[in-house]
Amino acid sequence: MNTLSYGLLSLLSFAPLSGYDLAQKIKPLWQAGHSQIYPLLVSMEQQGYISYKLIKQVDKPDKKEYTITEAGLMQLRQWVETPAEHPVLRDEMHFKLYSLWLSEPEKAKEMLRKREEFCMSELNRYKDMLKGNEVLREKRGESHEPKATTFGRYLLIRKRIMDMESALQFCKLALEELES
Repeated sequence: MNTLSYGLLSLLSFAPLSGYDLAQKIKPLWQAGHSQIYPLLVSMEQQGYISYKLIKQVDKPDKKEYTITEAGLMQLRQWVETPAEHPVLRDEMHFKLYSLWLSEPEKAKEMLRKREEFCMSELNRYKDMLKGNEVLREKRGESHEPKATTFGRYLLIRKRIMDMESALQFCKLALEELES
């Protein structure tokens, strides 16, 4: 199984989801398209890690709602307990910054302002997600203990908030440097 497979199992360990819902929920965490996700769902179902029930729909094709199985939970638990690989850093802007000397200062500022806008939008989105996670935590009667189903989600959202705050600080620094 690859990392995306484990990501799908992680999402399914929280709640049953359709393939479409999985594709939407994985976007903030991992870059993956439907063409990657659906074959993995078939494979994981064949391996016994997930099962599905067919949901009849009116005016739309029927959909499959996937659920993680006990075997899937065991596989996910083993994976969660192994050390994570070093993070892969892939940001097109890094190469652009490296070659910034070729850019007109106004174009460079425009690139940084667009990144700043994106980061602010993401920061607001993650802050809303944090509020939603708190509502879900309370609804489930959970605390902020590591065994709570919402705890890992809480930590991940907090990390993304910190990432966006750091990126905003960088944009501000870079824009100040371009101004001087």
